[in-house]
Amino acid sequence: MDTLHAALAWLDPLFIAPYRLPGNAVVGFVLGTAVLALWCIMLGSALSLCATRLNRRRLAELRHGMEHHHKLSEAALRAGDKESYKAVNSQAHDAFGHYFSLGGAMFCVSIIPLPFALAWMDMRFAGATPELPWDAPLIGQQPSIVFWFLLLYIPLRITYANVMSRTGWFTRLQAWAATPPPGTIPGAAPGVGDSACRGSRGSRATPASQIHQARHDSQDGG
Repeated sequence: MDTLHAALAWLDPLFIAPYRLPGNAVVGFVLGTAVLALWCIMLGSALSLCATRLNRRRLAELRHGMEHHHKLSEAALRAGDKESYKAVNSQAHDAFGHYFSLGGAMFCVSIIPLPFALAWMDMRFAGATPELPWDAPLIGQQPSIVFWFLLLYIPLRITYANVMSRTGWFTRLQAWAATPPPGTIPGAAPGVGDSACRGSRGSRATPASQIHQARHDSQDGG
C-alpha cells in the first residue's frame, strides 16, 4: 500500500496538471477527470493489444474450432444425422464458451488502469467533489469520485472505440496483434480443435468422416 501511495504521489504532478488549467474549480475538475479517463482508455487499449498479441495463438485456435464445428454441424443437419449434429454442435458451443471467456479476460486487461486512477482521485478529492444543485436519488447531492469518473469514462470510451475503428493505422495494429504465428492452424489446442485439425490435415478428409470424428471426440470427452 505504501508503494502504491508513493507511485501515485510521484505521478501526482502529471495527473493534477489538467485540473489546474481552467480558472473555475468545477470546470477544472470535469476537464481533469476527462483527461484522466482518456489516459486510462488509451493505456487500457495498449494493454489489450499486448494481451491479444500474447494470446493470439489460443484465440486463433478457438476461433478456428468454432467455425469448423459450426460448418460440420450444418453438414450433419443437412444430412439428417441428428446425433452427429448434437455432438458437433456441443463442441462448437464449448469452443465459443472458451473464446467468450478469453474475450472477457481481454476486456478486464483493458480496465486495469481504472483502480489506480480512482485511487489517485480518492487521494486528491475525497469529500471534495462537485455538488449537484439537487439531492439526486441513490447518489445524493455530492456524488462520489466513482460517479464522476464513470460519467466521463463511459462516453469517452465509446467515442474512442468508434474513432479508432475508423483509423487505418490502429486497425492495422489490431490485425497485427491478432495474427497467429505460422502453423497455428492446423494444430489447435487439445480438447477444442483436435478433430478440426485432424479433419483439415489433408484433402482426402470428407465432411462425413470429419463429422464422424467430431462425434467420436464428443463421446470420448463426455
